[in-house]
Amino acid sequence: MATPAEWNQVPRAPRRGRGPGAGAVAYTAASAFGTQALVALSAHALLPPQEETYYAYDPIADSLLLLPFALFVLVAAAFLHALLFTLPALALGAAVARRAGDPAAGWTLAVAGALGAAYAVLGWVRGADYPTALLWTVGTGLLPVCIALAVDRRLQRGVPVSYGRIVGESVLWLLGGLVAAALVVGAGRHTGHLSGYRPPEIGRAATVGTWTEESGTTRLRLRGDGTASVTDAPGGEAGPEAVHCSGPATWSYADGGRDGRTAVELVVPGCEGRAWGRWLFAGTEEAPELFAVVGEPESGELYVLRRG
Repeated sequence: MATPAEWNQVPRAPRRGRGPGAGAVAYTAASAFGTQALVALSAHALLPPQEETYYAYDPIADSLLLLPFALFVLVAAAFLHALLFTLPALALGAAVARRAGDPAAGWTLAVAGALGAAYAVLGWVRGADYPTALLWTVGTGLLPVCIALAVDRRLQRGVPVSYGRIVGESVLWLLGGLVAAALVVGAGRHTGHLSGYRPPEIGRAATVGTWTEESGTTRLRLRGDGTASVTDAPGGEAGPEAVHCSGPATWSYADGGRDGRTAVELVVPGCEGRAWGRWLFAGTEEAPELFAVVGEPESGELYVLRRG
């Protein structure tokens, strides 16, 4: 690794015949951006969900199915970032440093900040908050610039830099970043500092009332004496041939469902084994919901009932 003092040397023309040359700088910048993106995406995947998911899909299965496409997009984005951000910052920073006779590293980082501020305007035009957009553009750009600057200094000193070494260092940084992200997120979830969505805790008395699907087809009318009337309740199987039940029913309030959710246990006489019997609470305490996923969790039919 180059030292900070070596970063500050004003760049000279790269020596030829020693390693892959200037292409290594672009390759390094893209690798650094891709590495930090993978670590950030992995940390985000480990975070507890911040909103209701209704168990209607399997995020791990979906991620595996999209993995080839996601890797292609990531590689393309990494090289595009190097082309539009890192390489211009290096070139402009070196040009200003030669004219001013000042250290190159400081000017390069200043130019990187200016580029980030300029690109943040695009996010602001598209409706994003400018300080947030600025944080993203500058925050994601500084690490690739610093690492590419160090590799550029190696080339200026005639030190060969191979693509294999770049890949090896990127893999090591990636593994270290993944371990660090897992430890930080795990510690945060264990201590409660990284808390996610929590389903509402609705008491039995608050459950009494009419719960209706948005389309108005499925309706549960729950009474305080434990009786109920059901309209078009879904059956135990999904699909066009699924049986739907209507008529009088009984219900009970169940504690400690999945993930600590409370639930409504529904029994429709004459439809035992066919009507869906367990409705879990979702939403918020201000706007509670009852939901059921009929069929497989990742591909079943989702029913969401709201009070109304």
